[in-house]
Amino acid sequence: MSSETSLSVTLAKPRLEPLPIVKPPVDFRARKSLGQNFLVDENVLRKLTEAIDPKPEDAFIEIGPGLGALTKHILPLGCDYTGIEIDGRLVPLLREQFAAFPNCKILHEDFRETDLARLAADKQRTLRVIGNIPYYLTSVIIFKAFSQLAALADMILTVQKEVAQRIVAQPGGKDYGILSVMSQTFARTEILFNMSKHVFRPKPEVDSTVVRWRFQPSPQPLVDEDFFIAMVKAIFGQRRKTLRRSLVGFLDTNDLPIADPALLERRPETLAISELIDLANILRRG
Repeated sequence: MSSETSLSVTLAKPRLEPLPIVKPPVDFRARKSLGQNFLVDENVLRKLTEAIDPKPEDAFIEIGPGLGALTKHILPLGCDYTGIEIDGRLVPLLREQFAAFPNCKILHEDFRETDLARLAADKQRTLRVIGNIPYYLTSVIIFKAFSQLAALADMILTVQKEVAQRIVAQPGGKDYGILSVMSQTFARTEILFNMSKHVFRPKPEVDSTVVRWRFQPSPQPLVDEDFFIAMVKAIFGQRRKTLRRSLVGFLDTNDLPIADPALLERRPETLAISELIDLANILRRG
């Protein structure tokens, strides 16, 4: 009497071995002047990578790869990768660590000076910007991205939690301001998840949040984009004043071509994006 035994074999998906991070010299110290707080928690890094969802056809720009903690998760997926690192101590270490990847380039420069339009043209595709950025440069980096919107597809940054709330804030509250308006005029913004200060070394004094911007045209046509940006900065720079008072200073004239006098008695934080665009268009046309 014979019997047959049926074996069920489950084939596991091939798994990429995680790459190590850069090993700096033993006397290496993070520089407070560069806002260096390195993300070190592997669970959070995997979660962040899943949120970014890298594809082989993507072209990434990472602001401040640091020790390569996020870089090592992105590179094996085959996408085009450029790291912009300002710290000259780390650049040769990053280049050595990831030398085996032809899809990797590490540039020693300040992101604020990076020509994103040229990089996008060289790669013949729009760019995806990622990074755990210095918090004291958050506004500067965001406005840098806005200045070269045509080159960008999206941006995912780790920012201070309170700043993240301002980015997604709606009209009427104290958090609604320049960052809210600029972000929501030129992108769809969303908070992805929060991070504890304990997942960084050295540990920052604040908690962090990962924010995504998906760049897109403004919800209504703008007569003059530069004029709109200047107006938003001017009126929110004097947010306790009525529009009448802040606009007179911005335009250097009392002759405001506004049909609705009640609008001029409002404060800027009460205006929705559509109202701000309408206002800029009216003022620009004169």
